[in-house]
Amino acid sequence: MNKRMQKELARTGKPVYRLHFLGSAGGVTGSLMLVEMFSREGAKRFLLDVGLHVDQQSLDFQNRLPKGMTGKDIDFVVISHAHLDHSGYLPKLIKEGFTGPAYCTPATFDLMEILLPDSGFLQEEAVKRFNNRLTRRAEAGNQSASQNTAVSKGGKVRGGADGGKQKGKRGVKAVAVNASASAVADAPRLRQPLYTEEEARASLKCVKTIDYNVRTKLAEDIFVTFTDAGHILGSAVVTMDLGSGANKRSLCFTGNIGRDNPPVLQTLAQIKGADYVITESTYGNRVHKVRDRHARLAEIINKGYERAKQGKKDGAGVILIPAFAVGRAQIVLDDLRQLMDKKMIPNLKTYLDGRMSIKATDVHRKHANLLNAETQAVINAGGDPFATPRFELCREWTDSARLQEPQSEPIIVVGSSGMANGGRIVSHLSKRLSGPENTVVFVGYQGTGTLGNALVRFADGNPFSERNSTAHKANSDATPKTANVAGKSIKVRATVEFMSDYSGHADGVDICRWLGKFKQTPKNTFVVHGDDDALAGMRDQIVSRLHWDVTIPKAREVFELS
Repeated sequence: MNKRMQKELARTGKPVYRLHFLGSAGGVTGSLMLVEMFSREGAKRFLLDVGLHVDQQSLDFQNRLPKGMTGKDIDFVVISHAHLDHSGYLPKLIKEGFTGPAYCTPATFDLMEILLPDSGFLQEEAVKRFNNRLTRRAEAGNQSASQNTAVSKGGKVRGGADGGKQKGKRGVKAVAVNASASAVADAPRLRQPLYTEEEARASLKCVKTIDYNVRTKLAEDIFVTFTDAGHILGSAVVTMDLGSGANKRSLCFTGNIGRDNPPVLQTLAQIKGADYVITESTYGNRVHKVRDRHARLAEIINKGYERAKQGKKDGAGVILIPAFAVGRAQIVLDDLRQLMDKKMIPNLKTYLDGRMSIKATDVHRKHANLLNAETQAVINAGGDPFATPRFELCREWTDSARLQEPQSEPIIVVGSSGMANGGRIVSHLSKRLSGPENTVVFVGYQGTGTLGNALVRFADGNPFSERNSTAHKANSDATPKTANVAGKSIKVRATVEFMSDYSGHADGVDICRWLGKFKQTPKNTFVVHGDDDALAGMRDQIVSRLHWDVTIPKAREVFELS
């Protein structure tokens, strides 16, 4: 707080509220916002979300808090939902000194118990691979340097600093010392993970849970209310009440919000509004295609089945569906079950491949009260919405490996990750992409630089493909002829399909419709969580439809909530 604010606080006693945008401002991931509340009783500081920069991981190794501030200065954290770009920075914040509680819904906590340790494990593995490569290069370089400083039979040194003119033992000793010093100077700078699996697991001890629609006191004159965001299980719109009386301010942070009437989950809950709003904009400049999702999926599966029956050399074909372990996999399984029950597709043997996907599905069953009426009805009738008639789990790698062997009949494999940038699905793609009897169905947004993006960047129905319209015109096929899978170039003969119908994000129209039902007009609305086009599109829609004041904050920009 600057001197002007200090004098104003001392003179009037009026609290000062400041909002810092430390992540997701001008970008899609890395959700992190700091709220400061200064009063005569002292200062309170808390974070809205603690997300990783999934697309720019190097930023998480930098100091993300304001200059001079550490994790020790943060009193508490509020987490909107379990996705790593909203929760995955928590273990790092604790390493930086944070000791306060972190608040979220019970379902979010259960999903964080799965996602955070896995994040730590993957970071450890990535660092291990990088350091091994670095060490091998350094050893090869040192071996080469050692050979270049070998001593000839005549006592001459080759490759020394003096061009090999030194003779005798003194010359040999000097070169040995220089070579040793060079080796030390050239020693590889090994990386460290942002945090380990063990540190991630330990970080969960600080988490406290709050149910939906329960106004809860977090500190003096600071209250929070979670309402269902309809994005993933446990996701919440966060409404904060700060201060009291005439000095009270309310702040709404949407986190990520879902579409109207989403499959499996309950729909986005309406709130009364707030003085200040922070809204996502992932699809802010796009409109989701409205069509019969089941009919489209059935069409893809049926064509894939006919294709799969033609398999000969490697057995019957396989229909691969890369899907995010949390949310997407459960919806896909529910849809496949419904289609088979209605006999819209063949009763194919279906596998859920991956321990994280299996655990996340169990969490959905645990929190059945958060699912929509249709899904709850299946459970109440003794059924399992996430299991097809011929359903099997692949808990171990050995189970997954057996699916890569020749199959006697067409099968469906649902596995993570959804963007095919890791996990067991990569092994399946490495085996199956080259076979024309196989089908790959991507069911959601594919981030830049991922294998999924490389395979569907020109696909029909991909709402992000217009960025590559020029490149698309230059390509006769929507699918590339080759793909780099786990470092190997593989010919793509399989049929690759894309469905945007499974997006868990509201589009710009949905968000405006929800905001338009607020009973109060915000003093300002901040637009975050989007690329430049999405941010601008969301701002323009809010201004034109609702006539509100809208700001697109810049990274590390600070606002006073007057």
